[in-house]
Amino acid sequence: MSVINTNITSMIGQQNLSKSQNSLQTSMERLSSGLRINSAKDDAAGQAIANRMTAQITGLAQAQRNANDGISVAQTAEGALNQVNDNLQRIRELSTQAANGTNSQDDLQSIQDEVAQRLEEIDRISGETNFNGVKVLAADQDIKIQVGANDGEDIEVALQEINANTLGLKNLDLKNQVSSDSLSEVGSDGSTLTEAVAATTVELSYSGAEPGAATFVVGDDGELYAQIGTDLYDTTLDTDAGTVSYNSTTATASGASATASDSFVDGDGNVIELADIANNYSSSDGANPTFSVYTQDAGAGVVVSDGTSTWTIDGTNNTIDYDTGEVVLGSKDGSAVAVGTGYTEATSGNVLTVAGTAEVTTDLSSVNSELDEGTNTLMKGEDGTYFVKNENGDETTYHNATVDMETGVVTLGEQAVVDPLKSIDSALNQVDSLRSDLGAIQNRFESAITNLATNETNLSAARSRIEDADYATEVANMTRAQILQQAGTSVLAQANQIPQNVLSLLG
Repeated sequence: MSVINTNITSMIGQQNLSKSQNSLQTSMERLSSGLRINSAKDDAAGQAIANRMTAQITGLAQAQRNANDGISVAQTAEGALNQVNDNLQRIRELSTQAANGTNSQDDLQSIQDEVAQRLEEIDRISGETNFNGVKVLAADQDIKIQVGANDGEDIEVALQEINANTLGLKNLDLKNQVSSDSLSEVGSDGSTLTEAVAATTVELSYSGAEPGAATFVVGDDGELYAQIGTDLYDTTLDTDAGTVSYNSTTATASGASATASDSFVDGDGNVIELADIANNYSSSDGANPTFSVYTQDAGAGVVVSDGTSTWTIDGTNNTIDYDTGEVVLGSKDGSAVAVGTGYTEATSGNVLTVAGTAEVTTDLSSVNSELDEGTNTLMKGEDGTYFVKNENGDETTYHNATVDMETGVVTLGEQAVVDPLKSIDSALNQVDSLRSDLGAIQNRFESAITNLATNETNLSAARSRIEDADYATEVANMTRAQILQQAGTSVLAQANQIPQNVLSLLG
């Protein structure tokens, strides 16, 4: 049918030309952008998938940078710990030097001065070492490093506070070192403490007649007598001169009441019954000893020494034999102690010492209140000093302590320097442990970076297969579209001429 109002052939040609033109535009857009998906209309599902992958890829890339920052944090802390380690090594060397008995007090003070400077340097390193404003050794803290594209994908860097205090060296004083091997355990709260008490020391002398034998006894009237045969003689204690003497011309009547009873001579020359001194206490500074007695222990009483040897209770008679120089003195329970020869008529040169023991129940309630973590144990040194040992897990510390021998109350003092080399070794182990952790975390970050890079590569490849343009395909599509464009243009031109054929019918 020949018509002129509707040119179907031209319309078909226009439609096909439009398709080829759109195809050409799409191919040229993809070739120019390099992307197969330039908008959601190109591939709606593919665009959504590729967009999620892009988020993952950018997150993985940032996670790698974060992990590198984590390595930097660990390296910063580890480098500072290396300096702390150097200072600790020097402190240990100085501690070994200080333990040598040939050092004078001036030498020890010089050593202690350098130790103090080294500890201050450790504190300075702790307070000033920082990464991007974060002080890495100033506090116990966990720094989270995001090493993934999603929530919860992080690695924690555990940092510790490292200074003289946390290393257990705050009170390190090498001038007064104590070995834990020299400490004996007294017990925990409520334990029984028996204290050996220092006593007065005097020399024995006599004047007047020289009898064959004499016995020192304590009378019921509280006086100290010398018994020679059946007679009793008054005695005198001179605390200034440090002598005990008696005069044979002042003998009392035979048979007077004088027995070796439960009484003792104090530092002022007074005789005291046990009932009167049950709760008294005094101590000795080594130069001016005083007398104390607490218990009714059979071993307490009079001890005699010639300056080189001390004789123990042997149960012999209580006599002084001036012919042989033998001295035997009674103890409170009727047994005796003796001293050998060498006793002269003027001054014996022998030493009379009255001693005793104290027994109380320890009270660590105030200590347990101050050291409320771990277990507290009262310890005693060879020199009679007391310490409190606190065991809290793997950490053991010692504190100076005093004991009230009347009440048993233990009072806590400053932290003591016990086993300084062990303390320093413990500090070195603490630093080494943290350095090891930081070294391990650096290796972990490096492994994480490698894994992140691998994931990023694989995910990028997957995204590329979805959204990137295949140039071979797109060039072919463009060429086809160009040919169709040219052909369509030519055909359309011819189609537009078809209505003119109707004119030939009008001819």
